Amino acid sequence: MSDTFVVVVEHNLVTALERVADGIFVQIPQSKLEVGTQLADNNRANGCIDGRYYFDSAQRARIFATLCLEFTKALVEKRLDVLKALATGAEYHA
Repeated sequence: MSDTFVVVVEHNLVTALERVADGIFVQIPQSKLEVGTQLADNNRANGCIDGRYYFDSAQRARIFATLCLEFTKALVEKRLDVLKALATGAEYHA
């Protein structure tokens, strides 16, 4: 049996990348499209990318975790730019 890894995302931040205990069965996406669909479904349902994402290699899990954090970084930078451009006294809601 090959190793399985999980990337845990909470509040749009990667909080764990860990090996799954032996003997635990999980459905592992077989393509980038499948994991992308899971991520999009979580975002649509919850308004965030929170979830547990499973991979069949540490490398794939690490790449995915990096992409999640880059997504969050881009979101924060976009909102920061908007806030910096606000007129004095203006309100902002995201």
